[in-house]
Amino acid sequence: MTGAGCGGPKFPLCDNDEHCNADGHKGVCLNHTCVECRTDAACGAGKTCTAGACTPVPGFCNETTTCPNGQNCDGNHCSAPPVVAKAPVECDDEHACKGAGQRCENNHCVSPPQGGPGCTDFPAPKFDFESPELGADMRAVLERLAKCISSGSLKGAHVLLTGHCDARGEGEFNMGLGAQRAETVRGFLVGLGVPTASINTSSRGKLDASGTDDSSMANDRRVDIEVR
Repeated sequence: MTGAGCGGPKFPLCDNDEHCNADGHKGVCLNHTCVECRTDAACGAGKTCTAGACTPVPGFCNETTTCPNGQNCDGNHCSAPPVVAKAPVECDDEHACKGAGQRCENNHCVSPPQGGPGCTDFPAPKFDFESPELGADMRAVLERLAKCISSGSLKGAHVLLTGHCDARGEGEFNMGLGAQRAETVRGFLVGLGVPTASINTSSRGKLDASGTDDSSMANDRRVDIEVR
């Protein structure tokens, strides 16, 4: 046998593996050339011997080699996680409900409870300019609402009262005035026997005001009634 240092082939040429493991080199002899591997066994986990070189196995994974991009390791192979279909979204902050009186809850449109005769339509109480006092003409509507909730077809329902103002005056003042108007309606309903816990109030101040004259601004000074 010819030695690597005795006139034999010079690295990376070889006649046997001995020639590839002399002078600090390491490898095996394949077709008279020193290479990294001859079989997959020389490469270790996750690599395969290709044309004498150990190359990574695409998609290989184990306890120490994780999968990219959230993929799952299944039998030493990375696989994409199953696609989970998203639940259909009926409504959100940018897509309002289209049904009459519907509101958006958890991305689904919810219709208001359907009351019986006399318990389906409650016009918003109107207020005089800069006043939180409830007009006598709207008390009949609130008495009807109280009866529907206390003992009628809307028994057990909840009510949201939202106060509004016209566009005149400072924003902070109008926000407070809207809250006062909602509280006035709330107090009237509680006095008629509607449970306090069944009524919530809020204020939009002049945020939704659209009136431009006395007649249209009168519609801005109101408390919207939403039965839930």
